[in-house]
Amino acid sequence: MVKKASEIQKERIQEIEEKASKILEKCVVVTLASINEKGYPRVCAIKKIRNNGFLEIYFITSKRSHINGKATHFENNTKASVCYYLGGDSVTLIGDVEIVTNMDEKREFENDCDRKFFKKGIVDPKCYLLRFRTQEATFWIEGKFRTCKYM
Repeated sequence: MVKKASEIQKERIQEIEEKASKILEKCVVVTLASINEKGYPRVCAIKKIRNNGFLEIYFITSKRSHINGKATHFENNTKASVCYYLGGDSVTLIGDVEIVTNMDEKREFENDCDRKFFKKGIVDPKCYLLRFRTQEATFWIEGKFRTCKYM
């Protein structure tokens, strides 16, 4: 039986998505871009604490400044980008960041919280749990390029 072009495309997309998820599992640090108070992108390296494939990624950050910094940026503008790279393969994600405020949900991340930095742990008011949700992904994996939309 000959596969339809649409079936082949779906298989190729699924294959590159699986590879992108495996690459992210190996990356401890990724880049996260926010939009600052002047409308410019601000990119920083940040430790990824959890992820569900590449569609949902969690970070912990501190709210130390009311003027600048990623927590303040995301309070004012949820648009974000995440990028990660390993062995010549790269993935660039575009999406939105949500500041998780539900304490029951935040408590699930208690063990991911740096107690040296946040003395009160995840309940520290300066401890922000960020959830990034992918809307678009651009993959460059094993010499293959593809952009896909989500949500």
